[in-house]
Amino acid sequence: MLCLTALPVLGLWAYTVYTLADTIESKQLNEKTRNSLSISIKLSRVIHRLQRERDMSMLYLSALGPETKTFLLQEYIETDKELAQMSVWPVDLDRNERQEFKSKEKFQENLSRHRQILSPSFDPIAEMYFYTALIDKIILWLYDSITESKFSLIWKSIVAYQKITSGKEDVGLERALGTMFYARGGFQEHKLFELYNNKIFAFKAQYETARLYSERVDYLYTYGVTYSGVNITEIIYSFRSEIQYHNRSADYKSIQKARWLFDNMTTYLELLYDVQRDLGEYVIEKVDQVIQHSTRDLAISATFLVLVIIVCPLVIFATENLTSSIQKYALTLVDKTKELTQEQKRTDSLLYQMVPQPVAEKLKNNVHIDAEYFKTVTILFSDIYGFARLCANCSPLEIVQILNQLYGAIDDILDDLDVYKVETVNDCYMVASGLPNRNGGRHVVEIADFSIALVKLMKSRTFGSNVTLELRIGINTGPCMAGVVGSVMPRYCLFGDTVNTASRMKSYGQRKYLISSTVLF
Repeated sequence: MLCLTALPVLGLWAYTVYTLADTIESKQLNEKTRNSLSISIKLSRVIHRLQRERDMSMLYLSALGPETKTFLLQEYIETDKELAQMSVWPVDLDRNERQEFKSKEKFQENLSRHRQILSPSFDPIAEMYFYTALIDKIILWLYDSITESKFSLIWKSIVAYQKITSGKEDVGLERALGTMFYARGGFQEHKLFELYNNKIFAFKAQYETARLYSERVDYLYTYGVTYSGVNITEIIYSFRSEIQYHNRSADYKSIQKARWLFDNMTTYLELLYDVQRDLGEYVIEKVDQVIQHSTRDLAISATFLVLVIIVCPLVIFATENLTSSIQKYALTLVDKTKELTQEQKRTDSLLYQMVPQPVAEKLKNNVHIDAEYFKTVTILFSDIYGFARLCANCSPLEIVQILNQLYGAIDDILDDLDVYKVETVNDCYMVASGLPNRNGGRHVVEIADFSIALVKLMKSRTFGSNVTLELRIGINTGPCMAGVVGSVMPRYCLFGDTVNTASRMKSYGQRKYLISSTVLF
């Protein structure tokens, strides 16, 4: 019983612990995702400043104007401010373990060292590749960190955020290349023209994908484009068309147009940055809600576990006490059953001594028993010769011992013969054969064998304190009536001349029919 109770309890414990562990793991995963998103939003600001710094640096190298240099120095200050606000730096930013990405300080040292060695002789294309390599490394980390979180609840918004981040970099390179186009009057290398076109189409693909995964992108983008009253996209399309159809044309060399393109593309990038930032904040808000739910589930699971830990031992203890009580009751019931069985056997034995067993079974089943007539039965009476004298010479206790030994020995003889003991009264012992079971003519033989056994018994032993007994026996064969008399203490009684004759015969002639330890009949 205790094992049957303990197994479900242990199963409940295991399930509760598993649920709690799963809730903790889910909460930790959500918090990790939230941290990654928070870092990515801060890094997106750094990317935004690096893009401006890169494009302004290319404008400076292409135009070489003093005003451009002033603007470039201002961009250095803004980028450093964004880096200073980075309280946490992703240690696994570069999986190739490049030293400049190991920490924020090393990253800033590398950037400052490049700024110091910047000179008018620098190639704008090399400058573009330097900053692009830094930006691409950060964007790759953003992809990996968010993808590894496996946060499926708002994965569409996360994908849209990633696509806008990548698309914004494409627009940034478009700004840098377009600025260089007007500053130089065309692309000096065809691969730059191809790169320019690739970035335009790449942004369109990134933006369309972001729109599919989040409706907020299209809404924010459309609202931002028309917010100032001027459709910024139409201006940008006109610049794109001019660059795409007039490549390598010196007539389009214009520092003024280069600055116009830079300013308009910067406004456009600010718009994309607002979309990117809004998506990031929206995702973080949703993650915070999930974390709150996880915290609530964690509290519920922990409370349930505490209740299980408290209640289950009480259940086991109560079950153990109940089991012990049941076992004690069962043992008591077994003992009482044994006692009852013994008492039942004693009762049956006593009943069988008063009435034959077949008759006794009918009495126990409340079956009415009528008197029966037996055509021929054999009756035997025996008593102790000189019993009155024996009683006078012996104490009552000795008399009881003698009778117990005598009747016990005679009862043992009855077990092997088809003879029924009718009754014992004082020293008188009455038996019959041929009833209640009719055994044909065997009743005479059975009584004769019983008499011979009595003769052998009297010759072979003494009773009490070495007392030799002499028996008188009377036997008669004939018809008789037999029936049960009494209800509380029923007795099986025999009636008829055969019974009376057998009783008288044991007293006839006294010495004539009685010899010491020998019965004659």
